[in-house]
Formats: sequence, C-alpha cells, structure tokens
Amino acid sequence: MVTQPREGDKSELLRIVPLFRNMPPALLGELSRKLRPLRFRTGTAIFHADDVGSMMYIIISGAVKIFIPSTDGREVVLAIHRTGDIFGEMSLLDDERRSASATTLEDTEMFSLSRQDFQDVLAAHPQAMRAIMDVLVKRLRQTNLSIQDAYLLDVPGRLARRLLILAREHGIDGEHGGVEIGLRVSQQDLASMIGASRVAVNKQLQAWRHEDIVDVRRQRVTILKPEMLERHFTLTP
Repeated sequence: MVTQPREGDKSELLRIVPLFRNMPPALLGELSRKLRPLRFRTGTAIFHADDVGSMMYIIISGAVKIFIPSTDGREVVLAIHRTGDIFGEMSLLDDERRSASATTLEDTEMFSLSRQDFQDVLAAHPQAMRAIMDVLVKRLRQTNLSIQDAYLLDVPGRLARRLLILAREHGIDGEHGGVEIGLRVSQQDLASMIGASRVAVNKQLQAWRHEDIVDVRRQRVTILKPEMLERHFTLTP
C-alpha cells in the first residue's frame, strides 16, 4: 500500500541526507519540488532485481532491506538502510537493470527522485557527485568485508561482526542496558546477511544469550558484552 506521508518542509527533511546536506537553500528548494513523497507498509516490495531502474529513493523514516533473491527462495541480504540513506541510485548511474531487490522492514516514508531529475542535480551541483562516490565506496568496502568474512571467519565470527556493525549503524540504548539494534531483524535475515542457516544463527544466539553476551526479544537483539563478540574475529586494517 502506498499513500502520501504527513506534510512537512521537504527542504528541511533533505538536510538529514548526507548527499544533499551541503547544498545551497535555493537548490534544495528546487530539488524538493521534484521529489515524490511515498509511504510504504512493512513488508512492501519497492522494486525487484532485474527491474528497469528509473528512480532513486531517500529514506525519511523506517527501514529498507536490500537483497538478492535466489531461485530456491533464499536470499542474500546486502544492506539495511535507514533514515538519511539513499538506495536505488546505481541503476540511475549506469543505465542497467536493478541488481538487487528492496523491501521495507518497517512502515517507511521516503522520497523518490527520477533519473532525469537525479542527473540534473549532479550536473548542477558537482559536490553531489563526490557524495555519491562516497556512498558507493562505502558500499564497496562493505561488500569486500562480507567476502573476506565468508572466506576467513566461521559462523560465530561472521555473526558477531554483523551484529556489531548493525549496532554501530542502528544502535540505541537498551531498555535494560547494552546497545539494542534499533530495528527488527529476524534470525532468517541475520542468516541471509552472513551466508549461514537460520538454525545455525539460532543456536549461536541462544548460546550467547545463556552467557549474557546478547539478549534477544521479539526480533530485537541487544548487545550486552560487545568485547566478548569481538573475540570471535580479528579486525583487519
């Protein structure tokens, strides 16, 4: 289901997005008039792998999962994006079809920006190209790290690193101490992120729960002893 989000100053909302944060007010105002506001319910597919890409998206609130589906129904989770993140921009840069699918994990508000308007922004504001490059480099580094983990770390190591990354990117103060990952992540989602089975993830989480390293409640993971998780992998430069 898609409806219009609550009214607000689009220019001010755009300032939470690193890509547009340093743009002059006049350009932000022009850009805001080109944005289409959207609201998606939890579990809504925004686009699918191999779709023709004609829009990029800017998340105002909520969470979106980016993943690659397989023919047997499994999926590889590439990223989870939240407020201020952009996604869907790659197909607007290289004119190729979507390389992954996107689905909301929560009720999510966002803006969409068309290919032509996106390219106009880049042409009118060269600093935006540097910001786009920063976003793409960050995602490339994340991909390289995931490949490294797959070859060098066992399941506990991959899961520990992923939980700490999620806590760093989405962490909030836990109700009973520790750092809570501020979005609902199912054990299947975690398994898809690290290339493991849901059973293996469940087994490891339960072991850590008994050791008071993590707490798991209603698809919410709270990290109580991050130093214990760090022991499961060796950080590389």
